[in-house]
Amino acid sequence: MKRERASGASAFLTRSIVLIGTLRVAAGIAAWLVVRSQLAAERIVVPEAGTQLHGRRVAGPVTAFAEADVIKRVALSATGGRTYGELPEGDPMAETAMNASLLRSSLFTSVLAFGMAAAEVATGVALVAVGTVLRRLSARSAGRAV
Repeated sequence: MKRERASGASAFLTRSIVLIGTLRVAAGIAAWLVVRSQLAAERIVVPEAGTQLHGRRVAGPVTAFAEADVIKRVALSATGGRTYGELPEGDPMAETAMNASLLRSSLFTSVLAFGMAAAEVATGVALVAVGTVLRRLSARSAGRAV
């Protein structure tokens, strides 16, 4: 009776691990797609002042990072190399620097969201793999015990 209970608990645990892993993969993919669609909806294109990615629509972590870098370079050029925090109060370029900083922060937030979505998928895949291995080991063990 104890072996049957342990076997049932083991089966429940392995199914739970696989289910949780599958849900995490789905959640990670969904998060990636939502962030991607929201970025793409903004219709931002990396300008020629950018990297080799110029002309590409910002819709992923690499293009978002490239766009943030372009914004930084353009803003620093406009402000004489000074950031928002370095500009004196009342400087007419302060608003430009502030807007650039806010845009860069938004883009970096999307880069972070892409990273978290990828981590969620990776964790889910690992859980599915662990659950699958445990199920196989449990089946082998049950076969030997009989």
